[in-house]
Order: sequence, then C-alpha cells, then structure tokens
Amino acid sequence: MVQMIHAVAAGRRHDQPIDTLADQEIDGRFLRVELLAGIGDDDVVARKPRRIADAAYRQAEEGILDIADHDPDNAGTAAAASTVLGVVIGMVLAVMGISQSRWLRLPARIYTDIFRGLPAIVTILIIGQGFARMGREIFGPSPFPLGILALSLIAGAYIGEIFRSGIQSVERGQMEACRALSMSYGQGMRLIVIPQGVRRVLPALVNQFIGNVKDSSLVYFLGLLASEREIFRVGQDQAVVTGNLSPLLLAGVFYLVITVPLTHFVNFIDTRLRMGKQGRGSGAASGLIEVGELQAAAGPAVGAADGNAQRFRGGALNIRNLSMAYGELDVLKGIDLDIAAGTVTCIIGPSGSGKSTLLRCLNRLVEPKGGDILLDGDSILAMKPERLRRRVGMVFQHFNLFPDHTALENVMLSLTKIKKMPRREAQRIAEARLAEVGLAARRDHRPAGLSGGQQQRVAIARALGMDPEVILFDEVTSALDPELVKGVLDLMATLGRRGMTMAVVTHEMGFARRVADQVVFMDEGRIVEAGCPEQIFDNPRSERLQRFLAEVL
Repeated sequence: MVQMIHAVAAGRRHDQPIDTLADQEIDGRFLRVELLAGIGDDDVVARKPRRIADAAYRQAEEGILDIADHDPDNAGTAAAASTVLGVVIGMVLAVMGISQSRWLRLPARIYTDIFRGLPAIVTILIIGQGFARMGREIFGPSPFPLGILALSLIAGAYIGEIFRSGIQSVERGQMEACRALSMSYGQGMRLIVIPQGVRRVLPALVNQFIGNVKDSSLVYFLGLLASEREIFRVGQDQAVVTGNLSPLLLAGVFYLVITVPLTHFVNFIDTRLRMGKQGRGSGAASGLIEVGELQAAAGPAVGAADGNAQRFRGGALNIRNLSMAYGELDVLKGIDLDIAAGTVTCIIGPSGSGKSTLLRCLNRLVEPKGGDILLDGDSILAMKPERLRRRVGMVFQHFNLFPDHTALENVMLSLTKIKKMPRREAQRIAEARLAEVGLAARRDHRPAGLSGGQQQRVAIARALGMDPEVILFDEVTSALDPELVKGVLDLMATLGRRGMTMAVVTHEMGFARRVADQVVFMDEGRIVEAGCPEQIFDNPRSERLQRFLAEVL
C-alpha cells in the first residue's frame, strides 16, 4: 500500500523502479512520515489517522522551510534566464519582422506562428526529451538547461511581437528626424526608435516575465534533479506526501511575492519615464512668457544688421529637370530652379502641389526619379545621403523632437553621435544654439513640457547645431498658435539676414513678401511661376497664381 502511494507521489507506476533523485527524496519523505507515525508496510494507513496526520503536519512544516530556503531560486532562475534569452530572440525577430525584405520577414513570421501556436508543455517536452542526448553532452545530466531553453524559445515568440508592435507605434517622423540629422537607418533604430518602442511596452514585457515565472512550473515534467525542483514541484510533492495543502498554498504565495511587487515597480518606472524631466516650473509657457523669450532671441538681429553677428556659410542649390513619382503617380514634373547662396526662397501653392516632396528631394529623404540637384556645383545624387544631410538641415511641420530627450540633449545628440564631438564641446554648442532661439532657460525640459512654439524653436536649434549650409523649412508654423507664429517667423528672418540659405514651404504670404529673395508658386507638381516677391504678389502673370492669391490674401 505504502509503496503504491510512494509511486503516485513520484509520478510513476508502483512497479517501476526508483530511478531519479527526486523519486528517492519523495520515498525518503514517506519513510520519515511512516517512522514518525510508527507504522510500517504491514499497517493500514486508515488505522492510525491521528498519528499520521501529526507526522504529516510536522513533515509539511519541514517542507515549507525547504521551499523558503531553496526552491524560489530555481523558479526565479528559470524565469529570469528565459526572459533574458527571450528578449534577445524577440529583438532579432522584431527587427526581422519590420524589415523591408520579405526573406527576413517570412522566417520571423514562421517562427512566431509555430512557438505561439504550440502549447508550452508540448514545446518543453519536445526540447527537453527530443534533444536530451545533445543536452547531456553540452550541459551534463541535468535537463534543467533544456527546460530554460524551451521557455526562452516560447518567450522569444511573444516578446518579438511585443517589440514589433512597440517599434511600429513610434511615429514615422522620428526616423525622418534621425535621417535629417545624418543618422543611418541603423543608428536611428538603435539610438531613437528602439528605445522609444521598448519603453512603450515595458508593462507588456513584465507580463511576459510573470508568464515565464508561472510557466517554470511546467519544467518539472522533464524529471528534474531533486536540487533543481522549482516552487510548484516542491509544493506538490509535499502536499502528496503529507496530505496537507499548506505547501501548495505557500508556493502560490511565493509566486505572488515575486510578481506583484515587480509589476508595481515597473508601472512606477514607466510613469516616471512618461512624465520625464520638466525642470523648474514644469509645463508649457504661457503666450506672454513665450513672446518675451522670442523678443530676447531676436536680439542678434540688431547685431546682424550692423554686421557684428556671426554669419552663416550658405550653399547654392541648382535643380535641373527634377521628377519624382510614388508608384504611378507623378508628384514632381520637370522642376528647374536655382537657389543662390545666402538667399531665402519661399515655395507657395495649394495643398498637394508637390511642395513638401520637392523639399524632401533636396536632402534625399525621398529619392528623385529623374533629373539632378547640385549643391555648390556637386551632384547630391553622387553623395552619400548621410554626408549630404550634414550640409542640408531640415525643420519639420510637426517638430519631430525626440520625446525621451531634453531640449539640450535633442541638440547635442547629432553632435556627439554623428560629428563625434567631445561631450563638453557639444554641450557648449548646444547651449549657444538654444540661447539663439531664446530657450537657454528651458534646456532641461523635455518636449512634453514645452509649447508648440518652443518645440519648433528647439527643432530650429537642433538643425543649426549641425552647422549646415542650407536649411529646409516645411510649413513650420502651420501647427502653431497664431500669437506664436510671428515670433518663429522673425527668428527665421534673422537666420536669413545672417546669410543662411533657406528653402521655405509656407502658407504665410506676409512672411514670403517680407523676407523672401525669391518666391516660387507650384501647382500639380510643376513650377508655374517664380520671381521676386513684388513680381509674384503685385504682378502675377499666370491666371492660376492670380486665382490662388485671390483665395489666400
């Protein structure tokens, strides 16, 4: 009778031999219960229930201490190791999954479908028993490493999908900003996109770790050594031996002790990261404060008029028969345009006329279909895009600041990572650029703590930090409050007076008339008319331009 109970507790038939240390330990605990109760093989268990119960409870007490002293380490080791390996596997799968190459996406998809589709216990048994011989040669007699490997393969499939969704949730403008700052695709992913994506999915990653902690209980199916059993198996063994559920209850408590504090800690960290560092007086500035900042930033304009301010080194652009298409749709059709060094060219026209696409061709954020663009006589199509973008900066309509970085860090990033400047020198330049745009006092604020106008000025400072020869402005005031538009336009006018070559897509006709050296009107992918502001606004020749001005003025 007792031998049969021993066998049931060990998960084997009563006529099978005792062949593992775990079985031996269970049999040993039964023997201790028998000795404490004073019974033997010839006794019937039901005859001495009280003595058996007392002995069982004493044995359960020892088992509880056994769990507390040793076994949480095994569950924690299995969960932590499988999560770390799963993160590595998952990141590789995520990068493959968002690749433009079908031959990278397809294997990632197949892997994910297989390991998410199979029940965890099936995967554990396939890996643990199917590769048992190989595992013994590599890891020794213990199947525990194979159990961790199986959990890692399962976790990798889920974590890969978590990472992929997090990375794809990052706004497209973040990568455009990286490319405009002369970063390669890999640098943009590593420095900006992946960190943002991972931060957004931290709670989901913790959920996966909790799942690994609970799934670690399945590894016992591989027949682990006695010293390697995790919380659940020890609790189960003690409950079967003693008839007392306290060990299983304690096992559940240990799982909660591991998972609940971790969940709340990560939620706290996630909240702190989302709030970011706002500096003193957190929150966006009021309109009056921001106008004061802009007036302070406009100070160099007076010096510029006297020839005392530092002048920029502007570059000349020559566009020849430029064409661009998205699939079958022709967006640019035979564009010819000259932008002299140190001048301001404003590009106006209705929405969908190709203005922004033309701007993106000038720094190769999009590749032209035909024609050529010369920068100081050199074809930009023959340059490496990263080298070109060091000379041609860009400011976007929606700012595209890096939300995890402060204003100072946004300006410094390209200086330290692209230009390889020492951090102290990069910080000095970044502080000077922020002072030029009136934001020296807000250097430690993240974008979430800045108004739209302040964010746009940080974006201008970031573009200036690379010391470009040309800056492209893509409707930079369209997302701003009306009271802040004038200040940003005045700042841009200051840059123009200091010799910066500027190509500006704008709907601000007053700015174009006041600041531009040349105004270009585009419609349906073509330049309809180009000339000085007086010619365009006072004496338009084309009927289409006349109708456009009648609608916007």
